[in-house]
Amino acid sequence: MRPISAQAFAPARPDSGWVQLALPADAAGSPVFALAVSPLDPGTVLLGTGVGTILRSTDGGVSWTATGHSLGRAVLTIQYSPFKTDLVYAGTRGAGLWISSDAGSTWAKQASIPNTTVRSFGFAKSLTLVGVDGGLYSSKDGLTWAPYLSFAPLSLSALAVAAVNDPPKLLAGADASKGTESLPLYVSQDGGTSWTNVKSLGSSTIVGAAAAGAPSGANRPLVVGTNAGAFVSSDGGSSWAQASGLPAIDYSAAAYVAGHNDRFYVASDGGGTQSGGLWASSDSGQTFRSLNSPIGAVTAMALSQEEIPTVYTATFRPVDHQVLLWSFRDTGATPIPPA
Repeated sequence: MRPISAQAFAPARPDSGWVQLALPADAAGSPVFALAVSPLDPGTVLLGTGVGTILRSTDGGVSWTATGHSLGRAVLTIQYSPFKTDLVYAGTRGAGLWISSDAGSTWAKQASIPNTTVRSFGFAKSLTLVGVDGGLYSSKDGLTWAPYLSFAPLSLSALAVAAVNDPPKLLAGADASKGTESLPLYVSQDGGTSWTNVKSLGSSTIVGAAAAGAPSGANRPLVVGTNAGAFVSSDGGSSWAQASGLPAIDYSAAAYVAGHNDRFYVASDGGGTQSGGLWASSDSGQTFRSLNSPIGAVTAMALSQEEIPTVYTATFRPVDHQVLLWSFRDTGATPIPPA
């Protein structure tokens, strides 16, 4: 991996203090669902808007430049590849998959993925997964894609890789299905050759988010966000425990701190309630602390890959359609509200 550039660091931010960021004009009026932070440059942030634009900031959200235009009706997800750090994937509503090979400066559409809605990504060393409305696609070279026909009834909103070495252990979850399963959550222990349906995560009926921990050992710990709480697995998805101390609401995002299997964040848009927010765990989900998000409905979240991470979030207030962007440098201290 290249050394971190000295030219794109985020500005100094207060410890455990919420800072409101500049809102690009393209991001106003509709929720932001896609944020990503470069694994090489903590100050380089990508944002996908509800009108199909990708914006790039190299100063931690102080200013933004549009680098992608007319990428479908909205950009729903953006993720950097953990193995090729200049490679970035963007999923859109109705316009398929877009890829940048220069860390988000330019974008090209992938013709081998149909013009569908792309919802989620998963990365193993020998395999890349793309979850769409209507199934799951995989690629060994990042250019040619093959569908898993058994997943055609699903709208795959969450993917995670529990083991990155061959054979990779995979997780796929959906928030809609034409099938009859009570919970559309599946785990594969053999690189996708066979899949097992996870029958129940409490009263959950959909999966909205998934993340895996740092690549260490045979299994990376998994966390999934559902419509009835967050759940954690330490054995690659074979068994699950509900994360206690969190409201049993709809979770929209989950992310691990780089290099730490025991530290992760979960975010909720509230699922139509006022109970959403942002929470952190530093003990593998045994306890959580609220970061007191300035607005409860958190629609997107991304972390910088630092020992003391900066959390970037987007929030949406339905009463007046106000979109706001925030940063929070999490030292573990009591959160300080914005000025």
